[in-house]
Parts: sequence; C-alpha cells; structure tokens
Amino acid sequence: MSITQVAATATLIGALLVLPAGAFQGSDEAPVLRVYDKSTPGLVLPRIVKSQTAYYTAAAMHERIRGGAAIDLTVGVDGKVRDVLLVTSLDPEHGLDEAALTAAGRYVFAPATLNGQPVPVRVRLDVHFTLR
Repeated sequence: MSITQVAATATLIGALLVLPAGAFQGSDEAPVLRVYDKSTPGLVLPRIVKSQTAYYTAAAMHERIRGGAAIDLTVGVDGKVRDVLLVTSLDPEHGLDEAALTAAGRYVFAPATLNGQPVPVRVRLDVHFTLR
C-alpha cells in the first residue's frame, strides 16, 4: 500500500458569530464566548505555524480521485484547532474526507488578535488532493 502526499492551503471564511446555549445576558450558565471572523474591524488573522499533510488512502488512489474538501474550524486563543466541520465533501466512500478532517485537526496557528489580545476565530481550510 503506497501513500501519496497532497497539498493543503488555508483561506479564511466570512462572517460568523457563535454563542453557546444559555450565553445570554442575565443567564447563570456559561459566559459569552465570541468567535470572530475576518470581517471584524481591527482583527489580525491567525497565521499557520504548523501544517499537516493530508494523505491519500490506497482506495482513493486506486480510484484516482482528485479534488478538494472544505473544512471549517475554530482557531482557539492558544492557536489550537477546535470544532472541525466538513463543509464540502470530496470522497466519503474512500476515506479522503476523513483524511482531510484528520489533517485539519493537527494544524497549529499563531492565534488571531484583537486589540493585542488573542481571540478565537473561525477559518476555512481547503484541502486539495492531487495525484503526482
């Protein structure tokens, strides 16, 4: 079984504000957690510190599947990836969607900042699979 490396690139998504359940004014539950996006004025976007190569599965190579999967994720204030979500599927049958999700979850970022303070931000990671 041979494994071929693929390239992954990151791009940021549009507006998104996430509030946990019960996080409204006057609530006794969790405090408001705001997740920012690239349209927030003054936001300095996160920077990739460590990327992870996604790998072809043997089945996907055999089928010569090529293309991209889009992954949305949150970069936390510590630069770690959270809340990974497959937005655009490439191949649920031969394992490339899972490979893209696994690779995305292993990225490390320098966190986004707002007014000099690290803040969580939602980004989109496009993972492209090409045979060489």
